[in-house]
Parts: sequence; structure tokens; C-alpha cells
Amino acid sequence: METRQPAQHVSLVATRDVIIGTLTGLHDVFNCFGALGWFDEALARHPPFSVDIVAAGEGPLTLDAGLSLLKKRSVEEVTHTDLVIVPSFMVVDGEWQTGRYPELVDWLLAMHVGGARLCLACSGTLLLAETGLLDGREATMHWAYADTFRRHFPQVTLALEKTLIIEGEHQELVMSGAGSSWQDLALHLVARQLGSGVAQAIAKFFAFDLHTDGMAAYSVFSPRFDHGDAVVERAQRWIAEHLDCHSPVERMAAGSGAAERSFQRRFLKATGYSPIQYVQALRLEEAKRLLERTSRPIDEIAWAVGYEDPAFFRRLFKRQAGITPGGHRRKFHVPGATCPP
Repeated sequence: METRQPAQHVSLVATRDVIIGTLTGLHDVFNCFGALGWFDEALARHPPFSVDIVAAGEGPLTLDAGLSLLKKRSVEEVTHTDLVIVPSFMVVDGEWQTGRYPELVDWLLAMHVGGARLCLACSGTLLLAETGLLDGREATMHWAYADTFRRHFPQVTLALEKTLIIEGEHQELVMSGAGSSWQDLALHLVARQLGSGVAQAIAKFFAFDLHTDGMAAYSVFSPRFDHGDAVVERAQRWIAEHLDCHSPVERMAAGSGAAERSFQRRFLKATGYSPIQYVQALRLEEAKRLLERTSRPIDEIAWAVGYEDPAFFRRLFKRQAGITPGGHRRKFHVPGATCPP
């Protein structure tokens, strides 16, 4: 007779600004066992997870999205759990405000001491960073919040191109990247507990699309202009209008009136990128836009953004975005949409 393993207790953390789709999606995955036994025998089992939604404070939680969570547990009630999952937040204006959730930060630390695995989806990594548990470690999250993260948590190294990062002495800190990569996180946790066959069955039922190529293809390069260096800002705006320029770094340096080496140091200090890294990032961002929104041939797009050698452009694009230009077009072009010439 098969001995039933005790159910793993899963605590899904809710806040006012939680993204509802991530919260409910995670809830669905960890509650699907038994009900989907007809779909795949791997899912026809005694529920292996016991799931709660937890939040700070008593009573219902009214979300910024206008809905209310009537059934939840207060973190004060939850003194032990096996798995904590912090879903993504909608960070207003892209700026994280530290100290908003002191009860949750203290509770996360207490659960960690008690042996819980702490898992973060997307921008949920911002909350974990407040505990200090990520100091000196590598993390991933939504690329759109990278600037605010780096300002508040400079001790943490961001690797935004990675879909999943597992950290900690006992591999107890698990983070996923932007948007729907919470699905990769959920499947990883299920596979870790129940095996890959069970995770595959869930992926098929929910039609999850794993981000095996990483997150680089999804990122959008958003350069900073608020650094206060007018000379560098002028160079940034010039190159944005002259992506097809030959010798762009030399041209920007000449326009600044400074020696090229001095200009490069000044540019790096202001933007966080060397001039050539910045030009490449800007060119590839424009190439992505043209691939997604037009039907122009790839070679023509390469020339338009400043690369005379289309083969070099293809290699650079694959190295930086983790996907070929043609693959990027297939991935992001919306069926039925009209591509302007």
C-alpha cells in the first residue's frame, strides 16, 4: 500500500498591488491535482499541496485593481509553511517604495529561518530584497524595474536575461524573470517536488510556454536621460537619430568637444554603458521594433540600424537577444495584425 506523503504547505502572498493573474494562476496550478486526474494519470493523486493566500492584517484585502480577497489568512496566523511564493506587483510609476510592507518582510525572514523555500515571481523579488537575503547574490526579475531595484539594492547582482535563478545555501531562494515566467517557476517547483512527468502534464493542460531561450528577447532598452550630464544627453539624442552612422562613437565624441577617451569615461559614468554598448543596445532595440511591426526584409533592417554586414547583425542579435531575428519576428508578430511597409 502506497504511503501518502504529507501535503506541502504553500503560502501565496497577497498585497494591495499584487497582479491578480499571477496570483490566481499560481493558485490554479497548485490546486489542480485530483480534479485533472481524467486528463493525465500523473495528476490523479491525493493533493500534494495545501494552498493558502496570506496577507498582512486581518479581514478582507481590497486590491488596487478593485477586487477584494475575502478568504485569506493573516501572516500572524501562519507560523510555519514549506513554500512561500510572492507573486508579481504592479509597481506604480516604476519606482519601488521600501518600507511599505514591514510585516511581510519580517514574516519572510521568520519563514526562512523556519526552513521554508522563498520563491519570487517577477517584481516580487523587490520584496525579498528588503530582507537582505539576496545581498551578495544573483537575482532576476522584471527588466522594467531594474533601475529602481539597482538604486535600492546595489548589493544584489541582477541577471535579467535569466528565466530562473536559484540561490541560497540550500537552494531555498528561487526567482523568475518578467511577466509570464511565473509559469516556469511553478513548473520548476512542481517538478522539484513531484517529478518532471507531473510538471509536463500541467504544462500541457494549461498550454504553458516555457521560456527556454531566456528573457532577453522580451526586454526593452530604456536609456536614462536623468543623469544630469547635458553633454552626454546631447550625444544620446544625436545617436538616436543617426543609428545608421558609421563610426558612431567617434562622431559622438567629436560632437561633445572632448577627447574620445575622456568622453567614453564620462558616458559610462552617466549612463552605465560604454558608448559602443549603448549604440549596440539602441540599434538592436530599433531592429526588434522593425521586426515586430514591419515586413521589411532582415537584411534591409540590418542596414537601417547601421550594420552593413547582415551576417554580423544576425550573430550579434542572436548573442544579445538569445534568439535569431527571424525567430524574434515569428515570436512577437501578432497574427492578423497589419505590418506597415
